[in-house]
Amino acid sequence: MMTLELDQHPELAALVAAVRQGEAVAVVDHGRPVMRCVAAPTPSALRDRLEALQRSFTSPPYPGNSVVDMRRESR
Repeated sequence: MMTLELDQHPELAALVAAVRQGEAVAVVDHGRPVMRCVAAPTPSALRDRLEALQRSFTSPPYPGNSVVDMRRESR
């Protein structure tokens, strides 16, 4: 792995500053995308996204619509 110091690479420092401000930065080589840099999500933001995703897959409970209730009614 290569390690670069930002104070020795002003162009890289400018890109990192843009990413820190919330911008997505694309690096291209001869017009072809090579890499995309975005800020890492904070743990709380990641947790919020996962909870929202879980809620989107979970249907609200309907009273009297469970398998147990249906079995009780059939007796």
